Amino acid sequence: MEAVSVVEPSPAAPSEAPAERPQPVRRPRSLKTRALILVRRVHLYAGLFLLPWVFLYGVTGAMFNHHDLFPHPTIEPVDAGGSLTGLPTPEELAEQVTAALDAHAADATVALHPDGVPEYTGDLMFETWEGGARRVVHLDPITGAATVETFPENDERPEALIKATNLKLPEDPFLSSRRDAQTVLQKAGIDAKNPPRPLGWTKLNYLATVDGEPARVTYVLKDGHVDVERYTGEDGMNPRAFFLRLHTSHGQPPHWNYRFVWSLFVDAMAIAMVGWGLTGLVMWWTIKRTRLIGAGVLAASVGVAAVMYFGMEHYYASTKL
Repeated sequence: MEAVSVVEPSPAAPSEAPAERPQPVRRPRSLKTRALILVRRVHLYAGLFLLPWVFLYGVTGAMFNHHDLFPHPTIEPVDAGGSLTGLPTPEELAEQVTAALDAHAADATVALHPDGVPEYTGDLMFETWEGGARRVVHLDPITGAATVETFPENDERPEALIKATNLKLPEDPFLSSRRDAQTVLQKAGIDAKNPPRPLGWTKLNYLATVDGEPARVTYVLKDGHVDVERYTGEDGMNPRAFFLRLHTSHGQPPHWNYRFVWSLFVDAMAIAMVGWGLTGLVMWWTIKRTRLIGAGVLAASVGVAAVMYFGMEHYYASTKL
């Protein structure tokens, strides 16, 4: 029997260590890329930071346009059952007014303009305080629809601690400031024949005490009128009125206070809204597949805006509103 030689397998060679992957070479971003990233970041973070103001101006803008949106009063439609006498149509009333003007103006002829379209500017509103509550009646001059708004009593109504009056100070600040205004006009080379008239109602506001009670004092420089009311820390407005006041707050007082800081946010919103438009254009242009459709939308936007611009210009020119 022949011997069979067994060849033992050689031990496996140790596996070679995996070769290290070459690290990708990070090329510096181009100036264009960095600029586009900056545009996107500004667009994003400005919107996040100013989000409360975006909501405020969006919602309160709609509240100005629709008095029944988040209303403070209760609004009830009233069915008068056809008993309302109603107004004449705009055309009928325009003819009546024109005829009366023509009869009144002895040296002129008054007639309707052929291009004019008579229109009412809004509802007729009447106010009453019957039953201890303020009620406002709205009458639609076209449809005759009627609603009654009932305003609840204001829980923050100011309480006068001293009867309002007009004060005469030893040195009237209004007269002093008017002399200063005349001096400014002279320095500017303007020869004003008459003293300048006051514009606006500049006031002095401060806190005082009346018999030890905190009081809010408001002094009007124009005529010396002064109000002294109990100070409770309340603003005296219902929530709807307060948010609408925030929407319309504008101008910068001569002191650093919360209203001044608010005016800075109004400026920031103005800059941001223009910035969002510009950065949105840049972001749209960088996406090639949206350029064609976007260009059409943009052209339609410019066209509609131009039509509305000239239409509103004509409206205000013909209505003096």
